[in-house]
Amino acid sequence: MAQKKIGEKTRAQIMEICKNALTSAGFDVLQVASGSYGVPAVEDGEETATKIVFQIPKGERNGNGYDVYEDAQAYTFKQNEKKVKAEKKASKEKKES
Repeated sequence: MAQKKIGEKTRAQIMEICKNALTSAGFDVLQVASGSYGVPAVEDGEETATKIVFQIPKGERNGNGYDVYEDAQAYTFKQNEKKVKAEKKASKEKKES
């Protein structure tokens, strides 16, 4: 089986699990595109919606496949950097007041 077909099968399974979980929680789940759901809701009396997109990443053009663990690690690193910057800014503002 081609790698793309394997990815599509897994994506379909994950989409179904997410749809079932959201439906069980009382949300309407609408398929708005191939690999995408729209979830309408009302929050504080206002209509809102969340769009959930399920992607099959291809990886880099140099032939290396997508590395989900590397991507998660990079995200965590960036979030930690933002936190440190925010803490430094808050500390600096506190000293100035």
